[in-house]
Amino acid sequence: MRSRLVKARAVAIGACIMMLGVTAPVTATGQSQGTGGLSDKSVSTIMHYAWQILPHKFTAPDGKVIEVDKKKPEAAMIPVETAREIIRVGYNSAQAQVCEMWEAQSANFDSMMRRENAKKKWTDQQMLYITTLHRMTIHAVAGKIRVVDEKGELKVFLEPIEPSKEACPDEKRKRVAEAIETYVREAGPQQAPVTGSAPKTTASPTSAPAKDAKKK
Repeated sequence: MRSRLVKARAVAIGACIMMLGVTAPVTATGQSQGTGGLSDKSVSTIMHYAWQILPHKFTAPDGKVIEVDKKKPEAAMIPVETAREIIRVGYNSAQAQVCEMWEAQSANFDSMMRRENAKKKWTDQQMLYITTLHRMTIHAVAGKIRVVDEKGELKVFLEPIEPSKEACPDEKRKRVAEAIETYVREAGPQQAPVTGSAPKTTASPTSAPAKDAKKK
């Protein structure tokens, strides 16, 4: 019974994110242009799921090693409002992935990482957590997360996302493209991508989602 309730909660959260809609793109200030939004409870749940899949140790492309003490979540956590912004961005990344809009998805992710990096307030652990939360959102929107309750301990698994042409009519692709273009444009002149150095495992996000994400 407990496992069924956990699974139902995960599906419900994915549905809540879907309600944000691509018609409410995220602006440069992180505010949605629509009226929809996630409750703090839903955001906290997604944040918890992301924490579950955050790796203990990760080596960035430049060789830098990031270690996460899973006994000290406060060292990697970010404020709820920041997490809500990341989830909003992740929504459009999810839509782009399902529609195989790899360049748009990468641009969306890179713009998000540049914004967060420019704040110069996050530690390496927090930046790694941000990439993980972004990936968790993508899978939640696609309904591809599996949450298992094993003796009172929740274990979260990300399942492969298969692109779907049937779910991507031209009108939808146009909306997704416009939402992402707006988000990227409002970030200002683009610089070299600041990818988040996330591990390439099925339990974590990829730093540059596109084709790597397609394989998951």
